[in-house]
Amino acid sequence: MKFIPVAPDLPNLPLAPRLLAGLCQEKGIKLVLDSSFFYFGYIETDSGIRFPIKGGAFALNSYAAGEAARDKDFCGRLLQDAGLPTPHFKLIHSYKAIRQLSTANPHVVKSLNTLTEAGEIAQSLGYPVFIKPNEGTQGFGVQKICGEAELNTHLSKALQSNDRMLVQEAVSGRDYRVIVLDRTILAIIERRPLSIIGNGASTIAELLAGKIKTLKTRSGGYKVENHDPRILKSIQEAGYDLKTVLHDGVVLQLLSNANLSTGGEAVDVTDLASQRFKNLAVEATRVCGLRYSGVDILCGDLSKIDTPANVLELNAGPGLTNFWQASPNHHHRVRAIYRGVLEAMLESA
Repeated sequence: MKFIPVAPDLPNLPLAPRLLAGLCQEKGIKLVLDSSFFYFGYIETDSGIRFPIKGGAFALNSYAAGEAARDKDFCGRLLQDAGLPTPHFKLIHSYKAIRQLSTANPHVVKSLNTLTEAGEIAQSLGYPVFIKPNEGTQGFGVQKICGEAELNTHLSKALQSNDRMLVQEAVSGRDYRVIVLDRTILAIIERRPLSIIGNGASTIAELLAGKIKTLKTRSGGYKVENHDPRILKSIQEAGYDLKTVLHDGVVLQLLSNANLSTGGEAVDVTDLASQRFKNLAVEATRVCGLRYSGVDILCGDLSKIDTPANVLELNAGPGLTNFWQASPNHHHRVRAIYRGVLEAMLESA
Protein backbone atom coordinates (compact mmCIF):
# COMPACT_ATOMS: atom_id res chain seq x y z
CA MET A 1 0.00 0.00 0.00
CA LYS A 2 1.35 3.40 -0.98
CA PHE A 3 0.97 6.80 0.65
CA ILE A 4 0.34 9.68 -1.72
CA PRO A 5 0.02 13.47 -1.40
CA VAL A 6 -3.66 14.41 -1.60
CA ALA A 7 -5.18 17.45 -3.31
CA PRO A 8 -8.84 18.48 -2.82
CA ASP A 9 -9.69 17.79 -6.47
CA LEU A 10 -8.53 14.16 -6.37
CA PRO A 11 -11.40 11.94 -7.72
CA ASN A 12 -13.41 9.79 -5.27
CA LEU A 13 -11.95 11.50 -2.23
CA PRO A 14 -14.16 11.10 0.89
CA LEU A 15 -15.49 14.21 2.61
CA ALA A 16 -13.04 14.57 5.51
CA PRO A 17 -9.88 14.15 3.42
CA ARG A 18 -11.30 16.48 0.75
CA LEU A 19 -11.97 19.27 3.25
CA LEU A 20 -8.66 18.72 5.03
CA ALA A 21 -6.79 18.72 1.73
CA GLY A 22 -8.29 22.10 0.90
CA LEU A 23 -7.37 23.51 4.30
CA CYS A 24 -3.84 22.14 4.07
CA GLN A 25 -3.50 23.65 0.61
CA GLU A 26 -4.51 27.04 2.03
CA LYS A 27 -1.80 26.78 4.68
CA GLY A 28 0.85 25.42 2.33
CA ILE A 29 1.28 22.14 4.18
CA LYS A 30 0.98 18.54 3.02
CA LEU A 31 -1.75 15.94 3.47
CA VAL A 32 -0.62 12.36 2.72
CA LEU A 33 -3.02 9.38 2.78
CA ASP A 34 -3.10 5.72 1.81
CA SER A 35 -3.81 5.35 -1.90
CA SER A 36 -6.43 2.60 -1.52
CA PHE A 37 -8.98 3.98 0.92
CA PHE A 38 -7.77 7.49 1.83
CA TYR A 39 -8.44 6.44 5.42
CA PHE A 40 -5.16 6.87 7.24
CA GLY A 41 -2.02 8.91 6.80
CA TYR A 42 -0.63 12.18 8.10
CA ILE A 43 -0.43 15.94 7.83
CA GLU A 44 3.14 17.22 7.54
CA THR A 45 4.37 20.77 8.11
CA ASP A 46 7.26 22.46 6.29
CA SER A 47 9.47 21.75 9.30
CA GLY A 48 8.76 18.00 9.03
CA ILE A 49 6.39 17.64 11.99
CA ARG A 50 3.79 14.93 11.31
CA PHE A 51 0.27 14.58 12.68
CA PRO A 52 -1.20 11.08 12.15
CA ILE A 53 -4.77 10.68 10.89
CA LYS A 54 -7.00 7.61 10.99
CA GLY A 55 -10.54 8.14 9.76
CA GLY A 56 -12.07 10.82 11.95
CA ALA A 57 -9.38 10.47 14.63
CA PHE A 58 -6.67 13.13 14.69
CA ALA A 59 -3.43 13.76 16.56
CA LEU A 60 -5.13 15.76 19.30
CA ASN A 61 -6.22 13.05 21.72
CA SER A 62 -3.73 10.84 23.53
CA TYR A 63 -3.74 7.13 22.80
CA ALA A 64 -4.97 6.35 26.33
CA ALA A 65 -7.83 8.85 26.11
CA GLY A 66 -8.89 7.45 22.75
CA GLU A 67 -8.88 3.91 24.15
CA ALA A 68 -10.87 5.07 27.18
CA ALA A 69 -13.56 6.50 24.92
CA ARG A 70 -13.64 3.35 22.77
CA ASP A 71 -14.17 1.16 25.85
CA LYS A 72 -17.80 1.92 26.83
CA ASP A 73 -17.43 0.31 30.26
CA PHE A 74 -14.30 2.30 31.11
CA CYS A 75 -15.79 5.51 29.67
CA GLY A 76 -18.95 5.02 31.73
CA ARG A 77 -16.91 4.50 34.89
CA LEU A 78 -14.99 7.73 34.27
CA LEU A 79 -18.29 9.60 33.87
CA GLN A 80 -19.68 8.04 37.05
CA ASP A 81 -16.48 8.85 38.97
CA ALA A 82 -16.91 12.52 38.02
CA GLY A 83 -20.54 12.50 39.14
CA LEU A 84 -21.90 13.05 35.63
CA PRO A 85 -25.31 11.60 34.74
CA THR A 86 -25.02 8.39 32.69
CA PRO A 87 -27.23 5.28 32.43
CA HIS A 88 -26.54 2.40 34.81
CA PHE A 89 -24.85 -0.56 33.15
CA LYS A 90 -23.05 -3.85 33.69
CA LEU A 91 -20.45 -5.61 31.57
CA ILE A 92 -20.98 -9.22 30.45
CA HIS A 93 -18.01 -11.36 29.39
CA SER A 94 -18.16 -14.27 26.97
CA TYR A 95 -17.18 -17.70 28.24
CA LYS A 96 -14.28 -17.63 25.76
CA ALA A 97 -12.98 -14.40 27.30
CA ILE A 98 -13.39 -15.84 30.80
CA ARG A 99 -11.33 -18.91 29.85
CA GLN A 100 -8.57 -16.74 28.42
CA LEU A 101 -8.48 -14.49 31.46
CA SER A 102 -8.58 -17.36 33.94
CA THR A 103 -5.02 -18.33 33.07
CA ALA A 104 -3.41 -14.91 33.42
CA ASN A 105 -5.68 -13.38 36.08
CA PRO A 106 -7.63 -16.10 37.91
CA HIS A 107 -8.46 -13.81 40.85
CA VAL A 108 -10.08 -11.26 38.49
CA VAL A 109 -12.31 -13.81 36.78
CA LYS A 110 -14.35 -14.38 39.94
CA SER A 111 -15.70 -10.83 39.80
CA LEU A 112 -16.73 -10.89 36.12
CA ASN A 113 -20.30 -11.33 34.91
CA THR A 114 -21.26 -13.95 32.33
CA LEU A 115 -24.44 -14.82 30.48
CA THR A 116 -25.57 -16.67 33.63
CA GLU A 117 -25.82 -13.39 35.58
CA ALA A 118 -27.25 -11.34 32.73
CA GLY A 119 -30.91 -12.00 33.49
CA GLU A 120 -30.60 -10.88 37.09
CA ILE A 121 -28.64 -7.81 36.01
CA ALA A 122 -31.24 -6.80 33.42
CA GLN A 123 -33.99 -7.35 35.97
CA SER A 124 -32.25 -5.03 38.43
CA LEU A 125 -31.83 -2.35 35.75
CA GLY A 126 -35.46 -2.76 34.67
CA TYR A 127 -36.70 -3.74 31.23
CA PRO A 128 -36.36 -2.60 28.55
CA VAL A 129 -32.57 -2.57 28.46
CA PHE A 130 -30.08 -2.11 25.67
CA ILE A 131 -27.29 -4.51 24.83
CA LYS A 132 -24.31 -3.29 22.82
CA PRO A 133 -20.74 -4.39 22.03
CA ASN A 134 -18.41 -2.77 24.53
CA GLU A 135 -16.05 -1.59 21.79
CA GLY A 136 -18.65 -1.14 19.02
CA THR A 137 -19.21 1.95 16.87
CA GLN A 138 -21.87 3.40 14.58
CA GLY A 139 -24.69 1.62 16.40
CA PHE A 140 -23.66 -1.83 15.17
CA GLY A 141 -24.97 -4.59 17.43
CA VAL A 142 -27.12 -2.28 19.57
CA GLN A 143 -30.44 -3.94 20.41
CA LYS A 144 -33.38 -3.03 22.61
CA ILE A 145 -34.38 -5.96 24.82
CA CYS A 146 -37.80 -6.25 26.47
CA GLY A 147 -37.64 -9.54 28.39
CA GLU A 148 -35.43 -12.32 29.74
CA ALA A 149 -36.08 -14.84 26.96
CA GLU A 150 -35.19 -12.24 24.37
CA LEU A 151 -32.13 -11.23 26.39
CA ASN A 152 -30.80 -14.79 26.53
CA THR A 153 -31.33 -15.33 22.81
CA HIS A 154 -29.72 -12.13 21.55
CA LEU A 155 -27.00 -11.81 24.17
CA SER A 156 -25.93 -15.43 23.71
CA LYS A 157 -25.60 -14.85 19.96
CA ALA A 158 -23.77 -11.53 20.44
CA LEU A 159 -21.24 -13.09 22.81
CA GLN A 160 -20.22 -15.54 20.10
CA SER A 161 -18.57 -12.68 18.19
CA ASN A 162 -17.93 -10.18 21.00
CA ASP A 163 -15.85 -10.84 24.10
CA ARG A 164 -17.65 -8.15 26.08
CA MET A 165 -21.21 -6.88 25.85
CA LEU A 166 -22.76 -4.05 27.82
CA VAL A 167 -26.23 -4.36 29.36
CA GLN A 168 -27.41 -0.79 29.81
CA GLU A 169 -30.39 0.88 31.43
CA ALA A 170 -32.80 2.47 28.94
CA VAL A 171 -33.15 6.21 29.48
CA SER A 172 -35.46 8.54 27.61
CA GLY A 173 -34.79 11.68 25.62
CA ARG A 174 -33.84 13.01 22.25
CA ASP A 175 -30.51 11.87 20.85
CA TYR A 176 -27.77 14.52 20.49
CA ARG A 177 -24.18 14.37 19.26
CA VAL A 178 -22.09 17.29 20.56
CA ILE A 179 -18.77 18.10 18.88
CA VAL A 180 -16.29 19.53 21.41
CA LEU A 181 -12.81 20.88 20.76
CA ASP A 182 -10.68 22.25 23.59
CA ARG A 183 -13.71 23.06 25.75
CA THR A 184 -15.52 24.82 22.90
CA ILE A 185 -18.78 23.56 21.40
CA LEU A 186 -18.42 23.42 17.61
CA ALA A 187 -21.75 21.78 16.74
CA ILE A 188 -24.75 20.08 18.31
CA ILE A 189 -26.57 17.59 16.11
CA GLU A 190 -29.96 16.11 16.92
CA ARG A 191 -30.08 12.58 15.54
CA ARG A 192 -33.55 11.28 14.77
CA PRO A 193 -34.06 7.51 14.36
CA LEU A 194 -34.83 5.90 11.02
CA SER A 195 -38.58 6.31 10.44
CA ILE A 196 -41.22 6.16 7.73
CA ILE A 197 -44.34 8.30 7.33
CA GLY A 198 -47.65 6.85 6.17
CA ASN A 199 -49.47 8.23 3.13
CA GLY A 200 -52.73 6.29 3.48
CA ALA A 201 -52.06 4.20 0.38
CA SER A 202 -48.68 2.42 0.60
CA THR A 203 -47.91 -0.62 2.75
CA ILE A 204 -45.13 -0.54 5.32
CA ALA A 205 -43.10 -2.82 3.04
CA GLU A 206 -43.44 -0.34 0.17
CA LEU A 207 -42.60 2.66 2.38
CA LEU A 208 -39.62 0.81 3.83
CA ALA A 209 -38.27 -0.14 0.40
CA GLY A 210 -38.56 3.46 -0.76
CA LYS A 211 -36.85 4.76 2.37
CA ILE A 212 -33.93 2.36 2.12
CA LYS A 213 -33.27 3.46 -1.47
CA THR A 214 -32.49 6.93 -0.08
CA LEU A 215 -29.93 5.54 2.37
CA LYS A 216 -27.03 4.80 0.06
CA THR A 217 -23.48 4.68 1.36
CA ARG A 218 -20.58 6.37 -0.39
CA SER A 219 -19.48 3.02 -1.86
CA GLY A 220 -22.91 2.34 -3.41
CA GLY A 221 -24.32 0.03 -0.75
CA TYR A 222 -27.11 0.72 1.75
CA LYS A 223 -27.00 1.66 5.42
CA VAL A 224 -29.68 -0.87 6.41
CA GLU A 225 -31.43 -3.88 4.87
CA ASN A 226 -35.15 -4.44 4.28
CA HIS A 227 -35.12 -7.54 6.44
CA ASP A 228 -33.05 -6.16 9.31
CA PRO A 229 -34.48 -8.05 12.33
CA ARG A 230 -34.43 -4.87 14.43
CA ILE A 231 -36.72 -3.16 11.92
CA LEU A 232 -39.10 -6.12 11.74
CA LYS A 233 -39.21 -6.18 15.54
CA SER A 234 -40.09 -2.47 15.73
CA ILE A 235 -42.91 -2.97 13.23
CA GLN A 236 -44.33 -5.87 15.23
CA GLU A 237 -44.03 -4.02 18.56
CA ALA A 238 -46.04 -1.15 17.06
CA GLY A 239 -48.83 -3.63 16.25
CA TYR A 240 -48.26 -3.70 12.49
CA ASP A 241 -46.87 -6.03 9.83
CA LEU A 242 -45.29 -5.42 6.44
CA LYS A 243 -48.68 -5.50 4.70
CA THR A 244 -50.16 -2.78 6.91
CA VAL A 245 -51.12 0.48 5.19
CA LEU A 246 -50.13 3.36 7.47
CA HIS A 247 -52.62 6.19 7.76
CA ASP A 248 -51.59 9.49 6.23
CA GLY A 249 -49.11 11.33 8.46
CA VAL A 250 -48.50 8.44 10.89
CA VAL A 251 -44.81 8.22 11.83
CA LEU A 252 -43.39 4.75 12.49
CA GLN A 253 -39.94 4.60 14.11
CA LEU A 254 -37.98 1.67 12.69
CA LEU A 255 -34.85 1.60 14.86
CA SER A 256 -34.37 2.33 18.55
CA ASN A 257 -31.02 4.05 18.03
CA ALA A 258 -30.56 7.25 16.07
CA ASN A 259 -27.11 6.67 14.60
CA LEU A 260 -26.69 8.49 11.31
CA SER A 261 -24.80 5.49 9.94
CA THR A 262 -27.99 3.42 10.23
CA GLY A 263 -30.33 5.84 8.51
CA GLY A 264 -30.95 8.40 11.23
CA GLU A 265 -31.63 12.01 10.25
CA ALA A 266 -29.48 14.94 11.38
CA VAL A 267 -30.68 18.39 12.43
CA ASP A 268 -28.41 21.26 13.46
CA VAL A 269 -29.52 22.50 16.90
CA THR A 270 -26.27 24.19 17.95
CA ASP A 271 -27.89 27.55 18.63
CA LEU A 272 -30.72 26.10 20.75
CA ALA A 273 -28.74 24.52 23.59
CA SER A 274 -28.71 25.88 27.12
CA GLN A 275 -25.38 26.64 28.76
CA ARG A 276 -26.01 23.78 31.19
CA PHE A 277 -26.28 21.32 28.32
CA LYS A 278 -23.09 22.67 26.74
CA ASN A 279 -21.24 22.50 30.05
CA LEU A 280 -22.20 18.84 30.42
CA ALA A 281 -20.67 17.96 27.05
CA VAL A 282 -17.51 19.93 27.78
CA GLU A 283 -17.11 18.35 31.21
CA ALA A 284 -17.66 14.82 29.84
CA THR A 285 -14.90 15.47 27.31
CA ARG A 286 -12.58 16.74 30.02
CA VAL A 287 -13.05 13.88 32.49
CA CYS A 288 -12.33 11.35 29.73
CA GLY A 289 -9.07 13.14 28.94
CA LEU A 290 -10.05 14.17 25.42
CA ARG A 291 -9.43 17.41 23.57
CA TYR A 292 -11.62 16.57 20.58
CA SER A 293 -14.73 14.42 20.91
CA GLY A 294 -18.27 13.63 19.90
CA VAL A 295 -20.36 13.40 23.08
CA ASP A 296 -23.62 11.43 22.82
CA ILE A 297 -26.31 12.78 25.16
CA LEU A 298 -29.97 11.90 25.64
CA CYS A 299 -32.02 14.88 26.80
CA GLY A 300 -35.69 15.84 26.61
CA ASP A 301 -35.21 19.47 25.62
CA LEU A 302 -31.65 20.77 25.40
CA SER A 303 -32.82 24.40 25.55
CA LYS A 304 -34.16 24.08 29.12
CA ILE A 305 -31.75 24.20 32.02
CA ASP A 306 -33.81 21.87 34.23
CA THR A 307 -34.34 19.02 31.75
CA PRO A 308 -32.63 15.75 32.83
CA ALA A 309 -29.81 14.62 30.56
CA ASN A 310 -27.65 11.49 30.36
CA VAL A 311 -24.26 11.09 28.71
CA LEU A 312 -24.32 7.80 26.80
CA GLU A 313 -20.77 7.60 25.49
CA LEU A 314 -17.95 9.53 23.81
CA ASN A 315 -16.30 9.16 20.43
CA ALA A 316 -12.69 10.25 20.01
CA GLY A 317 -12.99 10.42 16.22
CA PRO A 318 -16.53 11.56 15.39
CA GLY A 319 -17.50 11.22 11.74
CA LEU A 320 -19.26 14.16 10.09
CA THR A 321 -20.10 12.83 6.63
CA ASN A 322 -23.73 12.03 7.41
CA PHE A 323 -24.24 15.42 9.02
CA TRP A 324 -22.76 17.10 5.93
CA GLN A 325 -24.99 15.09 3.60
CA ALA A 326 -28.15 15.84 5.57
CA SER A 327 -28.34 19.48 4.44
CA PRO A 328 -26.29 22.13 2.62
CA ASN A 329 -27.01 24.33 5.65
CA HIS A 330 -24.67 22.11 7.68
CA HIS A 331 -21.65 22.62 5.44
CA HIS A 332 -20.37 25.73 7.21
CA ARG A 333 -20.43 23.88 10.53
CA VAL A 334 -18.45 20.95 9.18
CA ARG A 335 -15.86 23.16 7.49
CA ALA A 336 -15.43 25.11 10.73
CA ILE A 337 -14.93 21.88 12.69
CA TYR A 338 -12.17 20.60 10.42
CA ARG A 339 -10.54 24.03 10.30
CA GLY A 340 -10.57 24.14 14.10
CA VAL A 341 -9.10 20.63 14.35
CA LEU A 342 -6.29 21.42 11.91
CA GLU A 343 -5.40 24.71 13.57
CA ALA A 344 -5.41 23.08 17.01
CA MET A 345 -2.96 20.44 15.77
CA LEU A 346 -0.67 23.02 14.21
CA GLU A 347 -0.71 25.17 17.35
CA SER A 348 0.44 22.19 19.41
CA ALA A 349 3.51 21.65 17.21
